Amino acid sequence: MKKRIGVICMGESADKKNHQDLDARFAPELEMVLVGLLDGLEPAQQRQLAPADGESFIVTNNAQGENLQIAEHHAKRLVNTWIQRLREQKIDRILILCTGAFDRPALDDGLLYIPEDLLYGILRGLGQPRLGFIVPEPEQIADSQKQYQDLHPIIKSASPYKSIELLRETARAFRDEPVQIIITDCMGFTAELGQIVAEESGKQVFVPRVVLPNLIKSIF
Repeated sequence: MKKRIGVICMGESADKKNHQDLDARFAPELEMVLVGLLDGLEPAQQRQLAPADGESFIVTNNAQGENLQIAEHHAKRLVNTWIQRLREQKIDRILILCTGAFDRPALDDGLLYIPEDLLYGILRGLGQPRLGFIVPEPEQIADSQKQYQDLHPIIKSASPYKSIELLRETARAFRDEPVQIIITDCMGFTAELGQIVAEESGKQVFVPRVVLPNLIKSIF
């Protein structure tokens, strides 16, 4: 029987067109079981998850293509619910498809993959004096500065869910920055968007959405 990996995306699992690339990266060794943080919630309920002023948040979109901000505490609560549901389906390997900060369950068996944990070791291992980061929204820059302070980050914002031209402008703004590598710090950034960043910035680009599925598959 093919091994299964549960993937918790921050949007809706019905929005399959945005996750075909992941399915292809896990195949043929792993079968992806996709669930969404917003599954089962009406658009009005989804909007109620928005952050209060100054509160940390993640960025996603729903199946209707609406851009949404979800307060970090709501995201953590919903992720924990989906972890439990996937465990009940006998799916023990689970990837949280978000580079934000999530808590590891007290009784974790080591088969829950939290990108923040995986990425930090990889990024430190690159041995770069400074790293560039692109986060979706400008309000997230301050939190990211704290999150990556040991990596001496230079952080700019452009959402993978909005204007491609804004992403191009943000990437071009890195041309004269003292970094060799840019990290697209959101799982909404695809390989194609990473290529745009590379072309416009003239820098190497690290896309977690590409790297992590390959890393996880290689473990098995």
